[in-house]
Amino acid sequence: MILPKFEYYSPRNLDEALNYLSDHKQDNVKILGGGTDLLVDIRQKVIPEGHRPPPVQPRTGTWQARYVETEKPAILVALSRIPELQGISQNGSQITIGAMTSLADLERSDLIRERLTGLWDGAYQLGSPLVRNRGTYGGNICNARPAADTAIPTLALGGKLVLKSIRGERIIDHNDFVTAPGKTVIESDEILIGIIFNLERLKFGSSYIKLANRKSLEISVVGAAAAVTFNDDGTVAICRIALGAVAPKPLLIEEAGEALVGKQLTDETAKKAGQIAADIAKPITDHRGTLKYRSMMVEILTERALLKCRQRAFAEEVTA
Repeated sequence: MILPKFEYYSPRNLDEALNYLSDHKQDNVKILGGGTDLLVDIRQKVIPEGHRPPPVQPRTGTWQARYVETEKPAILVALSRIPELQGISQNGSQITIGAMTSLADLERSDLIRERLTGLWDGAYQLGSPLVRNRGTYGGNICNARPAADTAIPTLALGGKLVLKSIRGERIIDHNDFVTAPGKTVIESDEILIGIIFNLERLKFGSSYIKLANRKSLEISVVGAAAAVTFNDDGTVAICRIALGAVAPKPLLIEEAGEALVGKQLTDETAKKAGQIAADIAKPITDHRGTLKYRSMMVEILTERALLKCRQRAFAEEVTA
């Protein structure tokens, strides 16, 4: 891998990092988490663009998955030595995950597997053990890829992102964070420091299903996540459905979730929600799959994700 020249800075605490970003916000600084995406994105191309073969499947659709080429950074600020950006904690009904928490730590966490199961699904299916050991949760979100495996369940689970600079702190909904492929609302002097989930729920289930052309080390063709809260009588109280790889950003399908509220989550109602999701999604044709195939899979995966939520929410009763 041939990398461009850049300066490297590794602060030891968050205040030091924020002050450095404030002083250099005009200097094309990029934040380095695990580096599993950034270092690949900024590498120098060995084969010039004009000498590369065209894709086997021509790209068609209302948007393009090809990202704007990452601008070569003048400075990389590595956050790996800042302990307060790592770890998973629970305070009452609130779970907070540090942005520099590794994907492997998400996968190994009993708390995530039990309370944020959809997020655990995403971490477990992302990349390989090597990638998960290096890659970070915050990095996967900030890359702003439409198919990011932890971003889709984070959206379905209603995750809030905590952004901080020396000017202060702000909390925004994940649905408002990504603006386009590879683009977010984060300012040049801000750092994503954590992700917050509020779980004031009794009967609740979440899931994420990834469809890819191979079992590992693959970007999804379609990803579907769901998070469902049930009333005591078994009807749906709250439902959030999110899709990946079928729009320029992770897509929250509010209409499909609202269609289930007040109803029993049955095979029939789950199928109807899947049909609504397929109508709203904006997939494209590329080398991973065609628009038509992706549309069909949105319906099927949404239905399956919802039924898995039902299974997980009532698992204890079924066991008893």
